[in-house]
Formats: sequence, structure tokens, C-alpha cells
Amino acid sequence: MLPLLAGALLLIPFLLAAGCTGQVPPAVPLDGTEWSLAGYVHNGTPAPVLAGTTVTLEFGNDGRIGGSAGCNHYFASFEVRGSGITIGQAGSTEMYCTTPGVMEQESTYLALLGQAKTVTAEGDRLTLKDAQGTAILSFNKVVPPLPEPLVGTNWTLESFHSGDAVSSVIAGTTITAVFSDDGRVSGSAGCNQYFATYNVTGTLLSISGTGSTKMYCNTPGVIQQESTYLASLGQSKTFTIEGDRLGLSDAEGRPLLSYTKSTAPV
Repeated sequence: MLPLLAGALLLIPFLLAAGCTGQVPPAVPLDGTEWSLAGYVHNGTPAPVLAGTTVTLEFGNDGRIGGSAGCNHYFASFEVRGSGITIGQAGSTEMYCTTPGVMEQESTYLALLGQAKTVTAEGDRLTLKDAQGTAILSFNKVVPPLPEPLVGTNWTLESFHSGDAVSSVIAGTTITAVFSDDGRVSGSAGCNQYFATYNVTGTLLSISGTGSTKMYCNTPGVIQQESTYLASLGQSKTFTIEGDRLGLSDAEGRPLLSYTKSTAPV
């Protein structure tokens, strides 16, 4: 009896340990992935994404998510524990899109993000469920394209960053940047044409000697936007390129400017 009892005593801690381990499933690997919305639940009914719109969900390595809500770009915090997920209050840019249904879809999507309680990722499919276990958002995985080169690509500014706030470019204005192989960067600052010199070492970037033409534009806010843009260029210390998107950040790694590749001549 004693050998059997000793064996049982040894087995019990092992089973308890195994049971405890099984209670905490491994976290779903989301950092650095991007997903495109395939469908969502609206008023309890499954709904497809509106034709002509793209809604994306990007998980960063810093505990933040972002992407396009179909019209505006949004951002929020997130935390994953096992299969559980918590997404903080989302903020976004403040553009208004006139296509019927787009703003309603965007509002519904952002509200559903905040209701997500669990997450599953199986192959190329990601599903977020609410507290009742109902699938409320489903996504398809996006395979990122190869990064565009910094030099020679026509970059068009998409948004400004200031702390946790993100601002879109004023409607009707276009801000651009082209990095030439002679160490110069130039483009439109929204009103005037600008030019500067730049230096790149790895992902480190410095921009200096900024100058511009001296036109005055009457559209409200354009001159202030131009001043903010040129100041942000001078503060840029690092850059990242993910597919056709360029981001410039300051010395502390805080985002300053976000661009997308443009096929139109700059």
C-alpha cells in the first residue's frame, strides 16, 4: 500500500499543475498583423462590408491598434490575455464621407470593437466575439506587400500625429514628399512648394535646411497646416515603411507624419 500511496501523492501535484496550466490558454499572436473586415453584426443581423469600402484592423507591437474604419483612420489600445481581448475607447480623424451608409458602417464598426471580449485566429481568419460569445466582427488576414523604397516614391501625406491625436489633411489640399537620390526632399506643403536636404542611416532620418516658395493661400487653416507640416519634417528622426505606407517619427519614436504611395505625379 505504501508504494501505491506514494505514487498517488506524486501524481496529484502533477495533475493539479497540468490542470492549472490548461486553464490559461496561450495568447493569440496578433502583434504585427493586419486584417481586413469581411463582415459584422448590425442589430443582431450579419451584414457584409459596403461595396467600395475597406475597413482594416492593424495590431501594433506597442499595445495599440489602428486602421481605416471605412472613411476615417482610427486608433485605440488593446490587451490580449489568452483568448480574451480588451480594446479601449477608439479615437479617429474627423473626415465626413458622403457615400450613403459609410458613416453609419463606421460608427457601428467602432462601437463593436469596444464590445469585443474574446478573439480567435485560425489560419487567415480572425473573429471577435462579445460577452455572450456572439461573433460580431470577422476579418480576413492581409498579406503585406513588399515595402516601397523611400527614395523615388511619390508619397502623399495622409495624416498628422500629435500625441494620441491624429488629424487628416485639410480637404482640398494635397501635401507630398519625394526623396531624391541626391539627398534632397521636395514636394507640396499644401500651398507652397518646399525643398530640404535629408540624410538616411538605416532607419534613422534627419531633414534640414527647409525652404519654400512664398505664396499665400486664403483657404482657412492651410497656412497653419503648412507650418505644422514643415516643422514636423524638421523633427523627424526615424522612418518606417510598411508596404505602400511611410511613417516619420521623432527622436522618442512618437509618430509625426503618415504618408501613402501615390501614383499621381508630385
